[in-house]
Amino acid sequence: MSALKLASPAATETRAEGRVSVDKVRALQHMLYRTAKADPGRRFHALWDKVSRRDVLWRGWIAVRANNGASGIDRITLDWIEHEYGADRLVDELATELREGRYRPLPARRVFIPKPGTKEQRPLSIPAVRDRVVQAAVKIVLEPIFEADFADCSFGFRPKRSQHDGLQVLMDESFRGRRWVVETGIANCFSAIPHDGLMQAISERVCDQSVLKLLRAMLRAGVMDAGVVEHSDTGTAQGGVISPLMCNVYLHRLDRAWDTRAFGMLVRFADDLLVMCKSRYQAEAALARLRQLLAELGLSP
Repeated sequence: MSALKLASPAATETRAEGRVSVDKVRALQHMLYRTAKADPGRRFHALWDKVSRRDVLWRGWIAVRANNGASGIDRITLDWIEHEYGADRLVDELATELREGRYRPLPARRVFIPKPGTKEQRPLSIPAVRDRVVQAAVKIVLEPIFEADFADCSFGFRPKRSQHDGLQVLMDESFRGRRWVVETGIANCFSAIPHDGLMQAISERVCDQSVLKLLRAMLRAGVMDAGVVEHSDTGTAQGGVISPLMCNVYLHRLDRAWDTRAFGMLVRFADDLLVMCKSRYQAEAALARLRQLLAELGLSP
């Protein structure tokens, strides 16, 4: 017979508080999505109080902890925060710094990792843990707003969408007679996205100046490489929690400008693009159109 295990009142209370926190954050996200979906022209001006909410920041911490990851330039690790410093203490401090306008992101730490299938190395920028938590909180608030706008052709780094969903579209379009394929990637997309263009894209939906100021600070925080901090007017750190969302926000401009009847069915997974076409003529036209749209965005295939 197995022994009966009883949870302590404190542990039970903590789990209950955690469930309530999750429910409140999900309710917030559902509300933001429904509001954005109901009014495509609405610009949100009251988001700062939501980003700095303790329960939102706590959900940000949970997401960052679950994803593991290395330390930033401050060398503070997730394990140290969890077992020594205290996650509650970190979240409380971040909430206070945000509310009082004292929060400043650190430069990300530059590392290089092998590029699959090649001898090349890919640069990765690792923000400090505290900055990843704040980025996760911003993502929690902004993602539902932009999800209400994103096109069906986009599959990368989106909730409830995956490579398999994109693959199913490709199979369906092939059966419908689209047998000519245009495939390309965007060169150095995460490091090439212009900050001004990205902020304009974000501002189409967000007019809360405190949130926009925070996003600019994240983009301009720079990267430390070999002890030297580099700043640029392009790029969103590949390795940052919020970077995939920022990539999708910017490339949504390409998605919404795409004409399926003229150029074929577009399938985009972050910075990888594929178009299913009915003829060689349409495929050549699609490639030319992709190059044109990317050039207008300051990007190249």
